[in-house]
Amino acid sequence: MLVLLILVGVTLLNGVATASAAPPPPISISVDATQVSQRILHAKLVLPVHPGPLTLYYPKWMPADHSPDGPVWNLAGLRFFSGERQLPWQQDDADMYAFHLVIPEGISSVEASLDFLISAPGPTIDFSASGAANLFILMWNQVLLYPKGWPASELTFVPTLTLPNDWKFSTSLPISKRSANTVSFSPVALDLLVDSPVQSGQFMRVFPLSPMPPQELDVLSDDAWALDVPQDLIDGYKRLVAEAQALYKSHHFREYHFLLTLSDNVMELGQEHHESSDDRVKQQTLVDPNARLHVAGLFPHEFSHSWNGQYRRPEGLATPDFQQPMKGELLWAYEGLTEYLGTVLSARSGLLTLAQSQDRIAAVASEMEHRAGRKWRSLQNTATAAQILYFSVPEWASYRRGTDFYPEAVLIWLEVDATIRKLTSDSKSMDDFCHVFYAGHEGEPVIKTYTFTDVVSTLNGIAPNDWEAFFRSRLDATAGAPLGGLLGSGWQLVYNNEPNEMILADDAVSGTGNFTSSLGLRVKHDGSVVDSIPGLPAFEAGISPYFKIVGVNGREFSLDELKRAIHDSETNSAPIEITTSNSGKLALHKFQYHKGSQFPHLERVDGSPDYLDEIFKPLTTR
Repeated sequence: MLVLLILVGVTLLNGVATASAAPPPPISISVDATQVSQRILHAKLVLPVHPGPLTLYYPKWMPADHSPDGPVWNLAGLRFFSGERQLPWQQDDADMYAFHLVIPEGISSVEASLDFLISAPGPTIDFSASGAANLFILMWNQVLLYPKGWPASELTFVPTLTLPNDWKFSTSLPISKRSANTVSFSPVALDLLVDSPVQSGQFMRVFPLSPMPPQELDVLSDDAWALDVPQDLIDGYKRLVAEAQALYKSHHFREYHFLLTLSDNVMELGQEHHESSDDRVKQQTLVDPNARLHVAGLFPHEFSHSWNGQYRRPEGLATPDFQQPMKGELLWAYEGLTEYLGTVLSARSGLLTLAQSQDRIAAVASEMEHRAGRKWRSLQNTATAAQILYFSVPEWASYRRGTDFYPEAVLIWLEVDATIRKLTSDSKSMDDFCHVFYAGHEGEPVIKTYTFTDVVSTLNGIAPNDWEAFFRSRLDATAGAPLGGLLGSGWQLVYNNEPNEMILADDAVSGTGNFTSSLGLRVKHDGSVVDSIPGLPAFEAGISPYFKIVGVNGREFSLDELKRAIHDSETNSAPIEITTSNSGKLALHKFQYHKGSQFPHLERVDGSPDYLDEIFKPLTTR
């Protein structure tokens, strides 16, 4: 985790200088990716050492993951040498991420060799699924060990990477030299190394987006045809860069790379870094209209993280190394505010139209309004428990609650924005908060931590209010969804049979049917029930997650058949009949439902200021 001033010779943690022994000389790491198509990476490290006990760590808590998920289980072939002499080692019997050696007298350096095994993408989060036949994304934390005893920013690494012949690459890391297919990078602090993935493959294309500071889109794919990015999308990303600069009025990177991977053979991902993003989507995403809508907020979100989450980071998430547990209590600000700002930038850059942006807000509001788990789990708890909720399955999502600090905080920050505008007679807004909160050091990456008090203090400097009570009443509540921002911005949530464009796009991409607002169901195309919401018709009729719907109103199940039954219910007095299979046991469920299709939308509140449309207007044209 980057907690220190990177590339600046001052060690700061929460504003106080930390004392430590002199860090060791630079550690060299060389990664051989020539067998990546066989799903294996080879790494060698040369570590300066002193005689006596030595503990080496494999990174456990990753800054952008908010959880202890370093894939140590895919570490293999670990050996240590001094010259020709192999040194014994032991894995800690309690901490699986710690490895112990005893260095004999007369030895000043140790060579470590290890392999990292690359997984194939599966149904669960697996950061090891990062490579395939024609491409891979190197995440440095997966191929290194580092010595115990120093903050990550005080350990210097000298990295090299050997690629398959004729492969291209992109990264924000400064390059010192190239020789054939081996790239040598400049010495770099460990925290910045881990923060700088390398994207590489046979087929890659670069699209410049802005010259000052340099910002570009680097597209990688399994096949050359996928690199023909539509020009309108490139134009949208150029507007995104311009709108972000207008919003934040600062930058804390030397250059920025949008690393976009188009592939069905790696884990889908959106991950933030100081000077790049690591965004991975399905290969057809940019040519599929629904998929493009589905990921329209990806770049705005991850790009905003360069300011919120990387430059400004909650104190509890700014640990000095990769082993100490992180505290996620402010993830409603780290991720939730980023999601709100990403939503705003999606509209301002034209990546979503005004109508699509409104539908997106409506979909979020409806989803949160139908969270059964709100009655027992507060939004604050979803942030505190993030390290376990990131790995929860989609079944029972409404009752369990997952990482709701992403979508629900959008509603809270919208209310903050609307409240600021109201308190200041529309002379100030969240734009002003961004100008103040993200101001400061320009250029190379740095970390400036913040607390809840810092957020409240900054808001009070813009629009005096009891912001602490404002947030606590919403974060700690176990009651209804926080919809005050909609009304405060001049809109209200309504339901009708007019499809919500963003929900339809999400359904098309995921292959599911979202009937949350009507029956309280989410169903896969094969009839598998993903979620059934307690208190709503389907659950009360006896249908639960993991059931499989096999029939609807006497006909074989299909999503279209279920949609038809729901639509016709408005004019049909007969109950809806759904047949399910539960571990092979068939059951017929009958329930009275006669509201027809229910899609969420936003509707103007007459006589109120329209702050929402004003929020979505581009700054660059004002």
